[in-house]
Order: sequence, then structure tokens, then C-alpha cells
Amino acid sequence: MTKHEKELLKSRFQQRWGQAICIQQWANEGKNGWTKEDAKEIANIAYGYVYVIVDILEVIMKLSKAADIVRGWADEVEEKLGSSLEL
Repeated sequence: MTKHEKELLKSRFQQRWGQAICIQQWANEGKNGWTKEDAKEIANIAYGYVYVIVDILEVIMKLSKAADIVRGWADEVEEKLGSSLEL
């Protein structure tokens, strides 16, 4: 995996994670027609991305600390949005 591919993976993950956080906030506020069930489903998808990306990084890049890397990516999004993703 090239550096560019890893950055693209990070970007796409962060987009998905941020989307899930926003939908969660909207559902909690009753905005944009999102329900809490919708938000939970989207959160589950985002958490699924974590597992997939960790597996990719561990297998392709031989990174034993892949989970820490992905958690760091999620932390960046949560810090930017001022909220975390809940299940």
C-alpha cells in the first residue's frame, strides 16, 4: 500500500465516521428526518469500517498497531466535530 493509498483510506474512513456522528446528532435533535434507529445503523456501519481498515493495515502493511492508528483517525474527527460516536 502506498502512502497515497493510506491517505485515501484515512480520508474515506474519516468521512464515514464524521457522517455517522452528524447523523447521530441530528437523530438526537430530531432533525432532517433521522431517527435514533437510523443513527444506530449508520454507527454500526462506521464501526464495521474500523474492523475492515484495521485488517487491511495489519495484513498489507504489517502494522501491529493498526487499531491505534485507526482510533487516532477517529479521534481527529471527534475533536473537530466536538462529539463522539456512540453505539
